[in-house]
Amino acid sequence: MQPRRLLPLAAGIAVAGALGAGCTFLIGFDEVTVAGDAGLDAQTPLGPPDVRIDAPSVLDSAVDAGPDTSDALANPDACKGKLDGKYCGGDTIVWPGDKDDLITCKTSLVSNVRLCTTGVGCIRMLNGYPDQCDECASKVDGTYCGRDMTGWDAKNAETRVRCQNKAEVGLLLCANGCASNGATSVCK
Repeated sequence: MQPRRLLPLAAGIAVAGALGAGCTFLIGFDEVTVAGDAGLDAQTPLGPPDVRIDAPSVLDSAVDAGPDTSDALANPDACKGKLDGKYCGGDTIVWPGDKDDLITCKTSLVSNVRLCTTGVGCIRMLNGYPDQCDECASKVDGTYCGRDMTGWDAKNAETRVRCQNKAEVGLLLCANGCASNGATSVCK
């Protein structure tokens, strides 16, 4: 035989052998893809675009607004069963955020969260009175009535507050009212 005729014959035998052996050149359906070799589709969650984990959601924008907002979203039931009012984080309500968060509850829902950053932070008042942020940072040492504290609830107007070194160091609920007189306020 001539060498030129052997080449086509050898190629024909190789193809016939491969077909007879059961298509070993095809990938089996039970083959597992190695991690890192999966491509983009293996990392993309299944489902319509609105439920994909990498799609932006309404909650993403609120969480990005700040830690206080994310705390409210993380525990929306913190005020459930509570009277309307202000509560320090962890004071009679279960709160995942900071102990100095001042949470405002309205109609059993968290309506506002403010981080108290001055003085002693969030002041826990007597039960039945709204908790408040320490406002002594703007006061000289002395005693003040609650009504003299910027932003304090009117229910705390008759509470005497002692400020020292820009922080609250004492509270007294005045049974007969508090007489405002600057840094020398007294109970009546």
